Amino acid sequence: MSLTIAGITSITKHISGRGYAINFPDGRVIHLHKRRTIPALLTLIKFGEGCETDLTRNSTNLADLKEALRGKMSEDFFQDSYSDANKPFSELWNEEGFTFITNPHGQSRLGSKKYVLDPNDHEKLFLAGKKAERKPPTATHQEVLMQRQDSCCNLCNSKLRVGAGISPNSFSRDRIRLVWDHRIPVEKGGDSLAGNYQALCFYCNKCKWQVCNFCTLPADSCFNCALAFPEETSIIAPTQENIGDRAPHYPHASLLESSD
Repeated sequence: MSLTIAGITSITKHISGRGYAINFPDGRVIHLHKRRTIPALLTLIKFGEGCETDLTRNSTNLADLKEALRGKMSEDFFQDSYSDANKPFSELWNEEGFTFITNPHGQSRLGSKKYVLDPNDHEKLFLAGKKAERKPPTATHQEVLMQRQDSCCNLCNSKLRVGAGISPNSFSRDRIRLVWDHRIPVEKGGDSLAGNYQALCFYCNKCKWQVCNFCTLPADSCFNCALAFPEETSIIAPTQENIGDRAPHYPHASLLESSD
């Protein structure tokens, strides 16, 4: 039977103490680790598909969901809008383990990348899936990495700063906001050892994830991908696009490897 928003009895903190629980009358629970994935999943249950526009001020969806769930959850369980509204959807696949949620290539919804949850897969939401465990590098490793990268984004070479040190009015702030990236994604088996981290700006990290989300190549292909190891190549493995003009600070970029 397909799930509905009206069929939800409550949304609470999970009994394990980690994450959140979407509870149903028969006692079954959908366990989510990240709070921002709650509205993304609710949107997919409601419409069967969703996109970042559904989680912005350009849609009434979030207000409608809050109204439908009034009294069933804490008001602060999700925001009135999300600035990086694609991430809650991508994290359902990447970090919550719901790999049956699809991202049909070339399809869009409301002008944005579309994510689809087939009603026939609703039962799979209750199955315990492996959650991707993410953590930043240690303080020592962060210092080493920043020295190695000269405090610059490993892709575009923008100078990086931590979010707290960036003025809200900074020009192109997503180009200077530091994000710790797993070169080989956690969902592809990437570990959290020092060698699997790189410092990226928020913008490049977001663009990298957009490609990783549709990449179906095995994990070892990451070693030949410019998004994971820009020190080694200018070619993005799944698309064969040459990004030497956008990551110009490594010597091989000047070789203009052909993507034709």
